[in-house]
Amino acid sequence: MKGIVDRFEGNIIVIEANEKMYNVDINITDGTLKEGDVVELIMQDDKVISVKKNEEETQSREEYINNLVKDMWE
Repeated sequence: MKGIVDRFEGNIIVIEANEKMYNVDINITDGTLKEGDVVELIMQDDKVISVKKNEEETQSREEYINNLVKDMWE
């Protein structure tokens, strides 16, 4: 399942996916995530067991947002 890193709360990463918020322990990630990253969540019994950053989609999302902001100020 695809999600987006919403925020950090101590050792918890809050990820939005499918209109739900998931609280994920930072220890199941590689520690390189930041707010706004697009991630793939691996689920087991409605629990997130693994999180992996999707570099390509994160870059595409960042470019899209930057273009929106740029167009606002022109």
